[in-house]
Amino acid sequence: MWTVYSMLRTCLNLNKNVDISKYHKLQAFLKRNSTGYQPKKSKILDDSQINKFLNEANDQCYLRIKVILIMGYSGAMRRDELTKMVIDDIQFKEDCIHVQIPKTKNNVSRLFVITKQTWISIIQKYVALRPFNVSKRFFLTYRNGRCITSPIGINKIGQVPRVIAQFLQLLNPCLYTGHCFRRSSATHLADCGGDLLTIKKHGGWKSSAVAESYVEQYFFSLVKCEYGLLVSH
Repeated sequence: MWTVYSMLRTCLNLNKNVDISKYHKLQAFLKRNSTGYQPKKSKILDDSQINKFLNEANDQCYLRIKVILIMGYSGAMRRDELTKMVIDDIQFKEDCIHVQIPKTKNNVSRLFVITKQTWISIIQKYVALRPFNVSKRFFLTYRNGRCITSPIGINKIGQVPRVIAQFLQLLNPCLYTGHCFRRSSATHLADCGGDLLTIKKHGGWKSSAVAESYVEQYFFSLVKCEYGLLVSH
């Protein structure tokens, strides 16, 4: 009902200059009918599943997907943010990688740092394969162990969690959607002792309720914060 309401609100506002968001009785009716509704959320990847994919997947086929996983999980990135990432957003330091996310949904710029050396090596391997004098977009089409000039789109980025789930033979891979990386990252940070303010900064959430909704409502058993990567400002 909220979906239909949203479409009607937009159409009526554009075509008839009528704003039904000010209809308080309609708002109250929708809220009453949505009581108890539990929206479907993307399933998450835990640290053991992430490590298994990064260690076992063949770089010839999955190198780009590995880098998308590392970036998306490390920075709690949206698929749109991953799509718009450019090579200039990434700075290689002596023992870490700094990644800037300047273009976000709510215009809150974020920065995260990757310090795990095996992950850095995977990213460096991908960067070395990118051809020169092409689009600045970071993620390019990857085939048969090499990058070609055309950048990949948002829908392709959004399918990456499902591809990973299929490789790991997880149940219901279609439930691993484009929000998988953000939910996985927020949940891991919470499991490692991150408070709500830290989680909000990490994901760029302004609302505490929205940030809490991204954290899976159970703790992974014996999770250890071993990556040293969830650093955000």
